[in-house]
Amino acid sequence: MDVWREFEHNEITHSGAHYLMTVQQLIEEQGYARVSDVAREMHITPGSASIMIKSLREKGYLEEDRNRFLRLSDEGNRLAQSVWSHRQILIAFLKGVLHIDAEQAEIDACKIEHLISTKTGERLLLFLQFLLSDDPHGKAFLKSYWDANVLTICDFDTCAVCEEVGECLVIRSESA
Repeated sequence: MDVWREFEHNEITHSGAHYLMTVQQLIEEQGYARVSDVAREMHITPGSASIMIKSLREKGYLEEDRNRFLRLSDEGNRLAQSVWSHRQILIAFLKGVLHIDAEQAEIDACKIEHLISTKTGERLLLFLQFLLSDDPHGKAFLKSYWDANVLTICDFDTCAVCEEVGECLVIRSESA
């Protein structure tokens, strides 16, 4: 299997996910969503919004009534909820575990949210719940992680991750 090709098998694109979540948000906030509302909310032209919304309708993620009001289909709602959940899990992980600042955590979560599988999202949530719980093992794990000065260059000779790939990944990421 060519792992890099799996990206092409995602249920929805990054842009498509944001359209679905915007429609959902507009319906929650104002009770309805039209193409013009989506365009305004996303800061794009109505023409651009119309093209993507047509595509999402054709895929069965959105429905449009005779008055041109949009609503999520059951599948569109499932996808929007899944992506939103993944975003919240990722933000919580990035901020709560990795101590990434809120703005960067939101940016990074937005980049990843639609790419991970449901199973990965579920497992990440369970791991996050464990780490941030009152369980002494989770607290000890986090303390041990941060006490290890993980943000310094690793010792290549003892780092199992870097040894596996044959170079120090910290140095590589800093020089990129």
